[in-house]
Amino acid sequence: MLSLIEKQRAFHLQKMRTRFTRLDLNHDGFISRADYELMATKVQENAKLNPEDAESTRNAFMAVADALGLKRGVKIPVEEAAKKANREFSVMAQEKKMALIKETHDPIFDVLDLDKDGYISLDEFKVYFQIIAPDISEDEMKHSFNVIGTNEDDKISRGEFIAAAFDFIHGFEETEISKVFFGRLL
Repeated sequence: MLSLIEKQRAFHLQKMRTRFTRLDLNHDGFISRADYELMATKVQENAKLNPEDAESTRNAFMAVADALGLKRGVKIPVEEAAKKANREFSVMAQEKKMALIKETHDPIFDVLDLDKDGYISLDEFKVYFQIIAPDISEDEMKHSFNVIGTNEDDKISRGEFIAAAFDFIHGFEETEISKVFFGRLL
């Protein structure tokens, strides 16, 4: 029988597998810069961005790839990326965890805030979710949006987004955010 800590580590590993499987947009079994370039392209196409916003979106995704150490030619197997995150996040200092979340998820928030009003609307959220989790239903997208947007104002603030990202990526306990931030767990 698994101890509580072993169960939490196993649950966190499942979340990291979900995260990296969803982010492997080209479905080659690896996380690479190409996946982030593809995300930028798909956001540009789905949101019908003008050239300036498209370039800003690409730069934001490349900043995330850089923060994750995904230089050109670097390819990390999805399973290896999940296990590495599971190991490293279990011992990472709280301040470093928050700094990493802000470094990687502030740019993503900025990308998702297509109208630049400081919030992510349900329609903006759907653009991203249709890219990273095309297998989930409209109802699942709405549920995820409502769980992340904690104050029920039909929008997600930067603070809510960062808090949800932190809970999903660094949390080892089962929470509702854990089950919806990247769509249902795989």
